[in-house]
Amino acid sequence: MLSPLLYSSVTDQENRASSGGRGLVKRYSSFNLLESDDNDDLVEIARKFLSTACPELLTILDNHYDEDSSRDRLVKIGRNINATLRYSEEDINREENCAAPVTSLEEEKEVVGITTDANLVRLVKECEDLAKLLSSPIKVPTVRYGRTNIQMPIVTLGCMRFQQSWNRGGKPITTPEQLDKECQDNLVRILKHALHCGVNHIETAQGYGCSELQIGLALKVLFEEGVCKRQDLIIQTKGGVSASTSKSDYKSSIIQQIKRLGLDYVDLFSVHGLNTADHYEWLFNHGEKGNLIEALQELREEGKIRHIGFSTHAPAHIIQKAIKSDAFDYLNCE
Repeated sequence: MLSPLLYSSVTDQENRASSGGRGLVKRYSSFNLLESDDNDDLVEIARKFLSTACPELLTILDNHYDEDSSRDRLVKIGRNINATLRYSEEDINREENCAAPVTSLEEEKEVVGITTDANLVRLVKECEDLAKLLSSPIKVPTVRYGRTNIQMPIVTLGCMRFQQSWNRGGKPITTPEQLDKECQDNLVRILKHALHCGVNHIETAQGYGCSELQIGLALKVLFEEGVCKRQDLIIQTKGGVSASTSKSDYKSSIIQQIKRLGLDYVDLFSVHGLNTADHYEWLFNHGEKGNLIEALQELREEGKIRHIGFSTHAPAHIIQKAIKSDAFDYLNCE
């Protein structure tokens, strides 16, 4: 059976603020707190607390599109409350059992009560701030991206870790049937929350395991549910180059990447890791294998790629040389 939370029914925001929390939580002398870490109990503790302390947040969580996220937030609030009350109980018990207490027991209880109130008042403020964020999320500012004229959010969704497997050993994940449902559902939730906050740039790469496959499946869900339209998104992927890569191989590989994403085109395609003089030569002076940059230019003409760029860890002179080629619309310095 759940222990009752010992707080007053004060809900007026001004009264709560002016009271310094003294009215929020009644004085404690003994507690009968749960020893269980059962999440259902913690959710109930949080719901009882929020129903008085911050009903706005409780309403928002009850109606939020992501039920799992709402439950997780309630669990964390419940843990905070329970930990605060447990600490208070333990502090009082230590004082009661002390052979020669420094202060009187009543004075100690008063100090513990004030501290507990202050901690819970801070929690209320955090809950109020969260309610504001979830009801009217902070929209991420945007800036012009290179010479693309795309308005890019200054916070974007990089998806290097957005995959169930790196596909670098064992059996690679290449089909939807191989994906874990919980992993894929979580990916969809992250995308929804990012879009909710105005983060519409989604960046992946061929080298990120099954990331392209999973993002493609997630985008299909978002489109079908009406969360967003294709034109609302800035989709970027990347592909590396090597000495053995021919122009036709590179072009075919990129077409497969776009298919894995389930799209007709990508807004941005980057040469993944233009880091050395060799990388530059393979792009622009690759002999009989064909210049790899031409594969990108052809795909742009065909409407498969909107803008061409490169990512790099290169020394400054390599980056400068690539920029001066005038073949790229943007770059990512990593």
